[in-house]
Amino acid sequence: MGLWDNIKSFLFGKQGKTEQVSGMFLGLYPGGSGPPPAKGTHELLEAYNELPWLRAVVNKVSRSVASTGWHLYVVTDKGKAIKAANVQYADFEARKRYLKQQGTIREITDHPLLDLLNYGNRVMTGFTVRQLVQIYLDLTGEAFLLKERDKAGIPVALLPIPPDWVISIPTEDRPYYRVSHRGFNEEIPERDVLYISEPNPVDPYGRGSGMARSLADELETDEYAAKHTKAWFYNRARPDVIISAEGLTPEDTRRLEQDWLNKNQGFWRVYKPYFLSKKVDVQTLNQTFENMQLVELRKYERDTIIHVYGVPPEILGIIESSNRSTIEASDYLFSRWVIQPRLELIRSYLQERLVPEFDDRLILDYDNPVPEDKEYALRVAQAAPWSLTVNEWRELGGHGKLTEANGDVYPLPYNMYFSQNYGHMPQEAPKGDADIETKSKKKAKSKKKTKEGLEMENKDAKEELDMENKQEVKGGDD
Repeated sequence: MGLWDNIKSFLFGKQGKTEQVSGMFLGLYPGGSGPPPAKGTHELLEAYNELPWLRAVVNKVSRSVASTGWHLYVVTDKGKAIKAANVQYADFEARKRYLKQQGTIREITDHPLLDLLNYGNRVMTGFTVRQLVQIYLDLTGEAFLLKERDKAGIPVALLPIPPDWVISIPTEDRPYYRVSHRGFNEEIPERDVLYISEPNPVDPYGRGSGMARSLADELETDEYAAKHTKAWFYNRARPDVIISAEGLTPEDTRRLEQDWLNKNQGFWRVYKPYFLSKKVDVQTLNQTFENMQLVELRKYERDTIIHVYGVPPEILGIIESSNRSTIEASDYLFSRWVIQPRLELIRSYLQERLVPEFDDRLILDYDNPVPEDKEYALRVAQAAPWSLTVNEWRELGGHGKLTEANGDVYPLPYNMYFSQNYGHMPQEAPKGDADIETKSKKKAKSKKKTKEGLEMENKDAKEELDMENKQEVKGGDD
């Protein structure tokens, strides 16, 4: 018996393998009521409405995720749909290769699951539902979707539930979500809620963990700096100058204040001197943003927020240190490393938790958010221009396809003729006796025309020469 077997025997006794795993899981997984929302969850959701840079980043990301289209595929074998787990659970690159290589994969364009993802519910559009899911994930690390079912029990709509409304999540003892908001306080069965979460390494069996939680101090610092700036313009809680004098009674102080305001207040009294008969001390209180470095502080907090979310500054219009190359590269970086990983997380939950309610043979996929490298595509096409049809060349240039089959031809070399059979020379018709006879007649006719033309030219030249000789003889007689 090995070391690991001894440890298992000590921990679990001589139980069966299934019982051991089940007992271990029950020990790790919370019992009783599930964990409540993390402290500050509601404040993080409120921050989306109050903190400008958090709103800018999360809104940009969520809109990009929500605008991505979804597709359904199925693998067929001899005309029958089969389950292909290697495609269903492959990563993005591998899944794309499978969908291109396997000719047996068929796309499904009309399906209740596509309607569920695209049309939302009676209150929200599908775009709004998808955007809210991503907002909740970026802010709190978890999103809850209530499944509205028809009479047959099939989900027909998804209703987003804010994470702070979910008081507890299911456990082995209580497989229910407890939702409480205003006067609503109910337990919803686990199967009727789709739960998507960002993993929390501290408590992987508890609630999710969002990026905004790690930025709590930076977000508050930026907010306090903004509020201080507002207060500076509103009141500042201090005067510009302090005027004091020794031996003044309260009555003398009030008279001095009134006289000072009467003679100095207003722009029309600027630069006028003010004379006093006693020694008066005037102290000016100055405060500038330069001394406090508020501008630098807010820029630093802004950069920290967008860097944690991984969004290139150019995507948010920050082009202080940018050029054309960095601006063009920012689209790729944003789509490849910000949008695509978020779509993969959502797809993994939908594929594993939602698709089986319709058909476990379906493959869910989304449009590639990464923009195509047009320069690379052009270089590849130029290396073998005959490998693309005319329509493909037109599409590469941003033009529409030609009608019918006019564009489905390949511009093959050898003086660039067009063929519908890629890689084959066009076959010439055999030359019969009639064709040879016709060609001979045409050649004889052409020769005759050429001979007649030369005779006419010689005749004209002879007549012109005779005229010139006559004129010379006549001139000599004169």
